[in-house]
Amino acid sequence: MSFIFDFETRSTVNLFDRGVYVYVEHELTDALLASFKLSKREDEPLNREEEIWASHGGPINAVCRWTNGEPMPAYLRAYVAAGGEICAHNAAFERLIWWHVMHTKHGWNKPKLEQFRCTAATAAAMALPRSLDKLGVALNLKTKKDKAGSDLIRIHSVPQGFDINGNPIWHRLYNDKESLGRFHDYCDVDVLSEEEAHHRLVPLSDEEMEIYWLNERINDRGLRIDTASAHCAIELAEKTKAAINKELFHVTDGAVASYTLTARLKEWVHKQGVPISALDKDEVDATMHRDIPDNVRRALELRIEGNKSSVDKIEAMLRSTTVDGTVKGVFMHHGAGQTGRFSARIVQLHNMPRPRKIFEDAHPRLDVLFDAIRTSDPDYLKYLYGEELGRPLHLLADAVRSFIWAKPGYSFVGGDFSSIEGRLAAWFGREEWKLEAFRKLDRGEGAGIYETTAASIYNIPVQGVSKQQRQVGKIAELALGFGGGAGALARMAHASRLDLSTVYPNLWELADDDRRWKSDARYEENLKRGDATATDLGREAYIAAVLIVQSWRDKHAGTAQAWRSLINAAFEATHNPNTVVQVTGVPHAAYINAHGFLWLKLPSGRCLAYGMPEVREIEVPWADKTLEPAKREKQPAVTVRGVGQNNQWLRYPLNLSICYNNLVQGTARDLLCHAMLEVERGGYPVVLHCHDEIMAEVPNGTGDVDEFENLMCKAPKWAEDLPLAAAGFMLKRYAKA
Repeated sequence: MSFIFDFETRSTVNLFDRGVYVYVEHELTDALLASFKLSKREDEPLNREEEIWASHGGPINAVCRWTNGEPMPAYLRAYVAAGGEICAHNAAFERLIWWHVMHTKHGWNKPKLEQFRCTAATAAAMALPRSLDKLGVALNLKTKKDKAGSDLIRIHSVPQGFDINGNPIWHRLYNDKESLGRFHDYCDVDVLSEEEAHHRLVPLSDEEMEIYWLNERINDRGLRIDTASAHCAIELAEKTKAAINKELFHVTDGAVASYTLTARLKEWVHKQGVPISALDKDEVDATMHRDIPDNVRRALELRIEGNKSSVDKIEAMLRSTTVDGTVKGVFMHHGAGQTGRFSARIVQLHNMPRPRKIFEDAHPRLDVLFDAIRTSDPDYLKYLYGEELGRPLHLLADAVRSFIWAKPGYSFVGGDFSSIEGRLAAWFGREEWKLEAFRKLDRGEGAGIYETTAASIYNIPVQGVSKQQRQVGKIAELALGFGGGAGALARMAHASRLDLSTVYPNLWELADDDRRWKSDARYEENLKRGDATATDLGREAYIAAVLIVQSWRDKHAGTAQAWRSLINAAFEATHNPNTVVQVTGVPHAAYINAHGFLWLKLPSGRCLAYGMPEVREIEVPWADKTLEPAKREKQPAVTVRGVGQNNQWLRYPLNLSICYNNLVQGTARDLLCHAMLEVERGGYPVVLHCHDEIMAEVPNGTGDVDEFENLMCKAPKWAEDLPLAAAGFMLKRYAKA
């Protein structure tokens, strides 16, 4: 059984730029037409809601239509009142049009949130494209989305522009009956395509539907934006950028009038005798670490200063703020790909800049900072905070989260899981020594995990770990847990500005003769093969990376075995369809190849999906790049399909890094969802969740940080032996914990 529903609408609001909540609130937003279908197999009995539909004259297995100006069909009204299920693709749009347009403007009765099911979310949970057209291609649906729809939407749904008074200019056919008829045909096809997809997809479990509905309630609540400060921040940024351009023009003797003129600035830098391949942050930072003329250094500093993107996020907040002062609809269920983690729309909360260290060390009072921002005066910020901390665009980036604030009479209370990925990686690898280190850390005993890891790499007592050695422990923890090697470690070291050649002497001295010989031979072999990491790092830095990797893996033998067990189980399951393959030594994890997908069962019982598994020969990462592609070393790999760039369903090889990452990240996501449900049940209405963080909004004088932490760390039965900890907070303005 399925009941599929689809609206086609019209508005002057840019849906993609401002979001669906602003769209449905606008007075000119209206539904033009709708198509819907209740379908049943001949051998399926009618349930109560369907019997009510039929008893009020509703047709079965036929596409029904509604057009603006008509009353709501009696059978549809009765079906909704009876609690009938409503399926739609990107169901939040249909739900909000129903609630805010059809209910208020057309007198339709209002379905409950729990009546809605979303085929886009269901597709994403199976690692399939969310967009209906690409989903149709991936599933090879008989009825695919009509590509003519885009032209019809431009005719009927969006204005072609606006006149000088701001009035919309519509297409000459926007109310043409014949063209609207074609638009309705297009809507019919969408319903048929969605229906076919619905029957091909594995439904979300009852537990996952609870998460979907909770996420929708969180989206409905919204995040309050300090719009007054946001407007002042934009004015402040404009003044600052004007001053930057003025100084840049002076520094370059009139050659470059704006930091946005990258080609002209790059040419000017070259003329000063400084080679630079690009003007992105990494290349500019690397260039500024060289001995360069003062005027070039200052020009590059101005380029970095002006190119801060924090104002873009503030502008996005203002564009998408609804009438009650909140931004709604931020969080997307199964939005972050394979693992089922959430993503953020409109206001990209999952991609906020980390505050500068100088900002974190200073702990500026946010009320004072925002009073200063509301002056829109760049000089005042520099006067208040000094030349370095008070750089206006950097300060806006540091504080961009804090434009989100609690409504009057309320505060934010929240918590952030501590090292959840590291704990899970150790848990799956059965690294009891490391789990015990986390337990001690949670009790306020012992050293931090970076110091503990550094001590194992350098074979010294943890109390003797130096600052640089701790940094080595940190990059090892962050780079190596999912099977990363020398290349991954080198990239993390570069991001952390650690020169690996500086740690080489100590590591080389600690290594025995056998390890020295092997690491040296590996460097020479990879250099001969044209390996980019060996070539870029040089001998000492590369050998340092290899020695760190080997030391980390020696200490984490259980984790390294878990990597291999996962990929071996994936091979076995792919070769043996419909056979459950337990992952040896990894608790609660299993693969099965069934219904055209490879499924990884997580400890929670949720499954990650990998489409169309096949074993194919692929080029190995360490292949000799000096050889022709046909002659390079290859090996068998489990290859699968998943969503890649541009929402395409692409084939890619699984490896131990991907498998372990997906296992850990997917389980971390399930723990976050469990915690969200627990804090909701505990009386804390969640308004934000980001990565491993949850935040609720409560009346002043209520809420307790310790209670919130305890609710977050109330482990599900399947993870009772996993040590969990969360860092709680109570704030007026959102900030990085």
